[in-house]
Amino acid sequence: MQARPIPLPFLCQLYFSKWGHSERARNTEDVDGSVYGTPGYMDPSSFTSKSETQTNQQPPLRNRFESRLHKGPPEYGVCITGKVGVKVTVKAVYDYQAQRDDELSFCKHAIITNVNKQDDSGWWRGDYGGKKQHFFPSNYVQEMEPQENRDTDNSDSMLLGNLQKGTLDVMGAVVELSVGGRPGLEWILRIQNPNMCTAFEVAVPQREQALEWMASIKETAQNATVRENQHKEMERAWRIAKEMSNLIIYCRSVAFNADKIRQQGYIFYEMSSFPETKAEKLICQQENKFFLKYHQIQFSRVYPKGQRIDSSNYNPVPMWNSGSQMVALNYQTPDKAMQLNQGKFRENGNCGYLLRPEFMFRDEFDPYDKNTLVGVDPLTISIRVIGARHLSKTGRGTASPFVEIEVVGADFDSGVKLTTKTVTDNGFNPVWNEICEFDIANPPYALLRFVVQDEDMFGDSNFIGQATYPVLCLRTGYRCVPLKNGFNEDLELASVLIHITVKNPLVGIGC
Repeated sequence: MQARPIPLPFLCQLYFSKWGHSERARNTEDVDGSVYGTPGYMDPSSFTSKSETQTNQQPPLRNRFESRLHKGPPEYGVCITGKVGVKVTVKAVYDYQAQRDDELSFCKHAIITNVNKQDDSGWWRGDYGGKKQHFFPSNYVQEMEPQENRDTDNSDSMLLGNLQKGTLDVMGAVVELSVGGRPGLEWILRIQNPNMCTAFEVAVPQREQALEWMASIKETAQNATVRENQHKEMERAWRIAKEMSNLIIYCRSVAFNADKIRQQGYIFYEMSSFPETKAEKLICQQENKFFLKYHQIQFSRVYPKGQRIDSSNYNPVPMWNSGSQMVALNYQTPDKAMQLNQGKFRENGNCGYLLRPEFMFRDEFDPYDKNTLVGVDPLTISIRVIGARHLSKTGRGTASPFVEIEVVGADFDSGVKLTTKTVTDNGFNPVWNEICEFDIANPPYALLRFVVQDEDMFGDSNFIGQATYPVLCLRTGYRCVPLKNGFNEDLELASVLIHITVKNPLVGIGC
């Protein structure tokens, strides 16, 4: 048996000691000094550790002496007895170009199957790219998980357990019967589906058996097509893709049907989405009881109507007050709705999740009637607007600022707004020293909003900054209110100085 060159550099002396003299005679131009021609000499680079020289680099296939072995005709004298090992699958970690006809060429990440590992030869045999049992260097690949282990691990999920070696998609497949196989397997079934690059062939010894298989495959393919059409019809009916629905493990998205809910009851794992127009009809006083009960058990999502082509937003507060868990807004628009949304979720550290108050789960609760509030203490908030600093307007010139303060929440708490006088041409340190007071019956719903405007020469208002806070987060004392722009980003140094008093009017105790 002819010896093959060993790809590992530290084994080069085995071959050079046999062939070194004859090869040196043929290739004297490759020898740099007498020491390199000494039989048994080992290249010093062979002693370098792999971590130092081969990390992130392609491993050396042959050293300078091994590369010369291909220049002359092969000589005999070294015999390596191959021993067939366990057949495994390997994955290429480097590119390799074949240098002989009996070698494999492959690229990185190629999968080589049916591998026979040779004992200490440095070369293995395998199947790849239509070539069967060709040689390739073992240090260019890494061994994958054995097939036996994969069969054992996946047997539980397979219909036939360990007997099942794979699957074939027969939906839309075409089956043809032909003759001409090997002796004993003359009848060939050729199976081709639209997604297969090449046909799958299977042979049987008898014609009756082939016809039986052919009929079974056609029947299975037809049933698979029917099921796929049913899934598509269901997707159109439910308006959700089957693949997307399979990802959802907690809730199922369904179309809202009030009559069906009244007849069959609430289903906790179903949720519905509403455009703002439909939600507004449901939160009116006639239907609001039903909508509140719906949100005690099920989830809803409200989103802007399609006519908002300018990406404007609706008022999210009535949706929150009616129990809607997800109120979607156009995030790219720096308007009052988005600023209220940012202020609302400050209550829980901007984590994006808030617990609804307990009174919303009482059957008698009505967000439009403050007499239905149970266990809720009202608040009276007194605010003295003292002054501000570093208020700048867009463009040139000095701002003429004034401050607006309002409470946004339940209908019976909203609508009261304080507007201070305008301080002309002083955006650096304007002083107002004005007082306002708000009585709030439902503090868990209420937001306190500050807006600083600039009044121009025509009397028009121009936005400078804003700040929005949940009323339950307010505390008595002197407070510096940092201002933010329309996108809720900090305005450098801009702030309003206030003194705030929060107290319960029923007991006269401050907070």
